[in-house]
Amino acid sequence: MRADVDIAAGTLALAEVHRFPTPTVMHGDGLHWDAPGLFDHLLHGLANAAVLPLDSLGIDTWGVDYALLDHTGALLGLPYHYRHPRTDGVMDAVVARLGRDAIYDRTGIQFLPINTLYQLVAEQRDASDRLARATTLLTMPDLLQHWLTGARGAEFTNATTTQMLDWRTGHWALDLLQALDLPTHMLPPVMPPGTRLGTPLPACVVKAPRLEGVPVIAPACHDTGSAVAAVPSGGGVAFLSSGTWSLLGTETAAPVVNAAALAHNFTNEGGVAGSNRLLRNITGLWVLEGCLRGWHAEGQTFTVDDVLSGAAQRPACRSLIDPDAAAFHRAPDAAAVQAWCARTNQPVPESATAVARVVIDSLALAYRRGVADLEQVTGTPVHTIRVIGGGARNRLLNQATADATGCRVLAGPVEATALGNIAVQLLALGAVRSLAEARALVATAFPPDTYTPRSRQPWDDAAARVASLHTDH
Repeated sequence: MRADVDIAAGTLALAEVHRFPTPTVMHGDGLHWDAPGLFDHLLHGLANAAVLPLDSLGIDTWGVDYALLDHTGALLGLPYHYRHPRTDGVMDAVVARLGRDAIYDRTGIQFLPINTLYQLVAEQRDASDRLARATTLLTMPDLLQHWLTGARGAEFTNATTTQMLDWRTGHWALDLLQALDLPTHMLPPVMPPGTRLGTPLPACVVKAPRLEGVPVIAPACHDTGSAVAAVPSGGGVAFLSSGTWSLLGTETAAPVVNAAALAHNFTNEGGVAGSNRLLRNITGLWVLEGCLRGWHAEGQTFTVDDVLSGAAQRPACRSLIDPDAAAFHRAPDAAAVQAWCARTNQPVPESATAVARVVIDSLALAYRRGVADLEQVTGTPVHTIRVIGGGARNRLLNQATADATGCRVLAGPVEATALGNIAVQLLALGAVRSLAEARALVATAFPPDTYTPRSRQPWDDAAARVASLHTDH
């Protein structure tokens, strides 16, 4: 994504220069990221973006996954995908060993089996020799930045997703890792968002000559960190980063690490300009995406817009699922939704549009629960939800979210991650004086759509009914 910004005129425009599926590969024992293929796509996109001069560039990706490098800088195998089953049961074993309270008190991070901490414990169990040979651990955006510039570091917002940082110091919780017999010699220094990393290496310039001399800036390298940087939140305003995952929360001045946050499994991830992102992960559009993949494999040709248009004509809350249940973690499809409804003695949706309605309604109710829990943790009522990311296009889900929560929903920008990335670059370059100024520029260029709540009664009834369905049966 390329941005053209005119600060004096107050304009900001985005242009897509290269979009591609994130490359994965089934290799050896399971699913991995094709990191070299990902970097090739990155260079291709940067070459396209640099057709016109660039003032800077920045890279963000998803969190938790990592690569190991040996003393020569070579990859010690392709990075594991967070959906690889190697972490099955690991989190429970670690919690039994160290205690849930102790881990949360040190890290302030929610308990998810995919967290880097549990991936490393699995790595130590299955491939301790590989860990011993590793001289550097780099999370995915840090790896790409290293290949681009040679710099080695752990950008703060992404490093917090590992569940391996001490929230009080902002540095690695070395004693926590040592208590799990994990090596710590390969951990790079933690660096704040906005750090200048250098310029592209000669080998990269060969493939994209116009990148020569362009400053590379570490933005909020965690994609949600960048997305949240694009819009204001805090107080009674929550953010909802809506995509394959949904991340619901709010910005706070400091981490919120207390009994209520632990009980409701809220995480404290690093933000930009000294802020904290208090949030919870909710399985997002992953279930609907899985259903669409299944329907297309069966030869159906309808689009997601076709399915959602039909779903909007169906009554709300006829049947419901728990999108966070284990049944929907790895390879959800319409059959999984139908099986859940059958097991819970609800009407079984037969058509694609009926299945989609079940998924949308269930997500909206998951957001309702998340908002209620966020209010308990912060003590502040939520009146507005900022929906950002690809899910901001989903008009049916946005309206259902407003209806289910009773909150005003402001949907957009869709490309919040790219815009927040750009905001941090503008700050690092000195082109804007504050994050608030960058956010105002985004708001002017990409005004959100507004959804107001309608009747809550069907959703109140559904919320009472769905509470009994939170089980994997």
